Amino acid sequence: MIYFSLSFLKNCKITANVQNSEENEIISKKYETEFRERSVLMKEPSPIKVLYMEDDAGLARLFQKKISRFGFDVKLAQNGNKGLALANREAFDILVIDYQMPEMDGLAVLKALVKQGAMLPVIMLTGAGNEEIAVEAMKMGASDYITKDVDGHYFQLLPIVMKEAIKRSQMAEERRRMQLELKRYATELERSNQELQQFAYVVSHDLKEPLHTIRGFAQFMEENYRKALDAQANEFFGYIIDGTRRMERLIEGLLEYSRVKFKDVEMENIDCNNVVANVVQDLQATIEERNAIVTYVDLPNVQGNERMLVQLFQNLIDNGLKYSDGTSPAVHISAERENGSWKFGVKDNGIGIDPKHNKRIFTIFQRLHNRNEYSGDGLGLAICKKIVENHKGEIWVESQPPNGSTFYFTIPN
Repeated sequence: MIYFSLSFLKNCKITANVQNSEENEIISKKYETEFRERSVLMKEPSPIKVLYMEDDAGLARLFQKKISRFGFDVKLAQNGNKGLALANREAFDILVIDYQMPEMDGLAVLKALVKQGAMLPVIMLTGAGNEEIAVEAMKMGASDYITKDVDGHYFQLLPIVMKEAIKRSQMAEERRRMQLELKRYATELERSNQELQQFAYVVSHDLKEPLHTIRGFAQFMEENYRKALDAQANEFFGYIIDGTRRMERLIEGLLEYSRVKFKDVEMENIDCNNVVANVVQDLQATIEERNAIVTYVDLPNVQGNERMLVQLFQNLIDNGLKYSDGTSPAVHISAERENGSWKFGVKDNGIGIDPKHNKRIFTIFQRLHNRNEYSGDGLGLAICKKIVENHKGEIWVESQPPNGSTFYFTIPN
């Protein structure tokens, strides 16, 4: 049994046998008919251009005659040097190279093509090849390797093999193009993120300066002209001062949001028990003021960013203390393994959240209550979402008012 094509026959399950030439002839005629019908229907603008390097003039002309009938435009080169020169001058879709040529054999031509950076598909032909040569040719970049038999049955497979090689080459080229595009987009995105982060810092500074001026003069006038102004004027000055303070908090929140969104996250091994203990200590005044209880079980170590995790737990615990119905707030933090991640839960006994708002609350500046009921600027949970996403996790809430809420988030193990 003679295998004409290493890769094509393996992929397509077509085995060519000298004793089974009738089946090969059927395949060849079917392919030729399909090609002609497709050419008529689609009116292809130009045939596939083939360069065949062969030192035997008779075999070269036979190749040209047989392959041309399938619609290929075949040009010939008598040796490797002439073939390389022709390939540099003209554009071809595929190269077919005879292995045994004087001066420069097929492997030497293939090596020269690789050195030149040529990306064309290459079919290696030989009349006396072996597996070692085939493997070497494929390693050097040949698309396929075909053995020439004395009866010329390999001509029946060549058109199919060449088509498949061109298709694979086009797919590989498209993948390379897409990879380059992705790399370019990633570079542009990184540059854009850096510009946005810089913009956030500049804007926050530029906005805070006039706010400080407005608040400073408003406080000065309130302190020095209080007696000269009526009650309504003093009330208006109070609104101005409160408004500037709230605007300053919004700017600080936006700045923090931009830090979380665009900052590169440096991961390290973090003990979540220490993180929560520090957060509880920082919130101690609020906890005592509201007669609240904050408990937590033995929490795991995770790979994370300590500063971000502190902010995550602080925002969630603070919300649990804030949104209560007058009863003493109780917040409990737990963790369990689930699907290769740690799933944390921050449960409170507060007013709860209507399930229809479960996604909305994680959007920046989205508030469910007015400021007279509960303080806040609609940034806390949006920042929590970005922190969890930076840790490759997910965050969600489960709640049935008025029975409190449980905020869950995951961090990969």
